[in-house]
Amino acid sequence: MVLILLARVVFVAFVATLGDYVWFEFGVRHTPVHGILHGAALLLAVGLVLGHHANALIRGAIGGVVAGVAGALGFYAVVGVAGYLGALIAAWVFMWIFLAAVAAWLRGALGAVGRWAIPGALAAVGSGLTFYLVSGIWTDHPEARNYLWHLVAWTAAWAPGIATLTWTRERR
Repeated sequence: MVLILLARVVFVAFVATLGDYVWFEFGVRHTPVHGILHGAALLLAVGLVLGHHANALIRGAIGGVVAGVAGALGFYAVVGVAGYLGALIAAWVFMWIFLAAVAAWLRGALGAVGRWAIPGALAAVGSGLTFYLVSGIWTDHPEARNYLWHLVAWTAAWAPGIATLTWTRERR
């Protein structure tokens, strides 16, 4: 159970690190189109993790892409009034609540809002705190990026949210 969780988190962290590599090494400019594509690709990985957990990979992938696009659109909708950091925080919280809804949809429990909204909020807070703690990965050492450190940092940032949305009690 714990090894599966770790594999899921590292998979998402690897995709996030690959995204960092593409942004930095190919000099991708931050535009709404690039941000939406990045969100869709990154959250595709999260959707696959949720889909794997629910034995519904295709639906999970679709839900992940929709969550990624929605999160990016949310960011761009508020960045003008909230600033970059405020928009990033708002999009992060929205994304986790949206992902919790996707996870509930995959389990056929979307109607039980309290059973997914609360875990979504917990995922947002837990991953938000770790995301904040490791957020220097983009600004530390710009002359020689350490992508192994990015992988470790992203693993820490994604772990609380993914654990919250995929943890199940073992049946005895």
